Amino acid sequence: MKRFILLAFCATCCMGTQAQVVDDFDDFVNSEIASFDKFIDDANKQFISFLRNPWKEFDSKKPVEKRVKPEPVKPVVYDEKKDPDTTPVELTIEEILGQSTKESKQRPQGRVIDGGEKVTFDKPQKKVDNTNKRRQPVDTESEKPQPVVKPETPAAVPAPVPTSQPAAPATKPSCPNAKPTCPNAKPAAPATKPACPNAKPTCPNAKPAAPATKPACPNAKPTCPNAKPACPNAQPAVPTTKPVVVPVTPPAVKPSAPTGELFTASSDKQMVNFCGQKVYVDKSLKGVCSIGNMRENAIADAYEAMCKADYKALVDDCRKVKKELNLNDWGIFLFVREASKALCTDENAAVVMQQFLLNELGYKSKMARRADRNQMLLFVAADCQVYGHPYFTKDGLNYYNLTSNESCQFYMCQEDSPKAKSKLNMQVNHAPALNAGMVNSVHKNRSGSVAVSVDVPKSLMEFYGSMPQCDYSVYVNAEVNPSVASKVLSTLAPLVNGKSEAEAANLLINFVQTGFQYATDQEQFGYEKPFFVEELFYYPYCDCEDRSVLYSYLVRNLLKLDVVLLDYPNHIATAVCFNENVSGDFVTVGGKKYVVCDPTYIGASIGKAMPQFKNVAAKVLKY
Repeated sequence: MKRFILLAFCATCCMGTQAQVVDDFDDFVNSEIASFDKFIDDANKQFISFLRNPWKEFDSKKPVEKRVKPEPVKPVVYDEKKDPDTTPVELTIEEILGQSTKESKQRPQGRVIDGGEKVTFDKPQKKVDNTNKRRQPVDTESEKPQPVVKPETPAAVPAPVPTSQPAAPATKPSCPNAKPTCPNAKPAAPATKPACPNAKPTCPNAKPAAPATKPACPNAKPTCPNAKPACPNAQPAVPTTKPVVVPVTPPAVKPSAPTGELFTASSDKQMVNFCGQKVYVDKSLKGVCSIGNMRENAIADAYEAMCKADYKALVDDCRKVKKELNLNDWGIFLFVREASKALCTDENAAVVMQQFLLNELGYKSKMARRADRNQMLLFVAADCQVYGHPYFTKDGLNYYNLTSNESCQFYMCQEDSPKAKSKLNMQVNHAPALNAGMVNSVHKNRSGSVAVSVDVPKSLMEFYGSMPQCDYSVYVNAEVNPSVASKVLSTLAPLVNGKSEAEAANLLINFVQTGFQYATDQEQFGYEKPFFVEELFYYPYCDCEDRSVLYSYLVRNLLKLDVVLLDYPNHIATAVCFNENVSGDFVTVGGKKYVVCDPTYIGASIGKAMPQFKNVAAKVLKY
């Protein structure tokens, strides 16, 4: 009995101790939350006090323009008479630019803003906005709908592919004891059936026979009385390689419209039209941000009003939108801009809300007031060079005005919000889940042997159309929309399967060369606009860098080969690192040979550089 009473007493003490521990833990958590909330409040109070101080006057730098010389109005067409087969040449390289080199690094120019020091720069070139002049997507071969080639029906190799196919054997091999023609083939076992009674003719890329004997293929008499020569057209100099084997990607399921709370209308939600997609977010800040004039105190009052309101639900909704729509940092910037416009009564107040929300989300952004008019501006730090937009440099970072191409004088608060920690990452590491409004287009090569039919989401095109021009790494490395990628790769995969790397690369380059109509960006848009892969299947025209991005994507995903871009003053081509010994003009990068493959040199096979660029040094863009 005493033992039972003792155990009961111990259990009671333990329960009391556990209860005390739980209470202490809850108190600790609540204390930490309160401390965090206090930190947020203190951070906002500190920044608001900075906003009330007189703002300093600065000048934005003029936009950096990528292209200096215009691209050719017409693509260059290969002429065998003017550019016959000659000895391959090694092209010269000006410099090699990778993701860790200056193509992608910030390159501040001019003087840094420090202590209100005035910085002056030239006025920018005005960008022509021909948005309404964009032509609708059309088929590149004709105005009539083109038939879609089913993936199951492999097409023949297009005419420009120089590598010939081996002739089919008239009969099965009748000599079980004959030595194999290819040097790498295993001899048949004695007293057994032939090793490959149903085998196709030996590979056209077979290595030549040992030097002590004559080549096995070109002029050899058949070993067996009734057998044809094994390789009538084979070139002894070509080494043996494995054929390309690409798993066929099954067609993607058509994406459905997003569902959930963010995409369901509600009385306590504000509808935001984001790239054709209706999104519903908390509207507690609706009408809260309002500025009566453009002075510092009025702007600080508007910022303070949002800090005192219930803003956290809206910030959480912005984070959810970023996650559910797979948006990169540019996408969340764009969404914050559209949401602020929907929640504010005028554009100037919307700019103040944009800085507030971006700061709460952790992004470095700074609002400013134009010196020559009552207009608020917003500058945001980006992690790479952004072209065509004015900017200023602070603490080694470039802050861009992403809504204008006009540089100007402005007034700005010197200090940053303590919450602003991150730059906008412009890379598209995940394909945005924007699938509204499918537009179909068909692209086929000149001979009609290769055809790809693709449905491209119009909402995704609107998103990409809003992005400013960035480093080429953004376009080369971007993840492609799963539905588009599946359709393109599953159509082309059966056509390159079983071919040598050279044959497959020639098939792909002929498709890119002749399956897309050429026009410069100035002709189509009125300004420079590099394409993402999906955009080539949406817009009616494309130019050299767009074709290079697409060809690079196809070679990397279908042939699993490394590709670099060759950046000339007014042209961009590609070069591929083959495992085979492929002949042609080339560059050497990191000790490896990259054969020139120019998707804009119409009709030219791989290994041929445009004559005008054989003596011009190129910048190598290796991503």
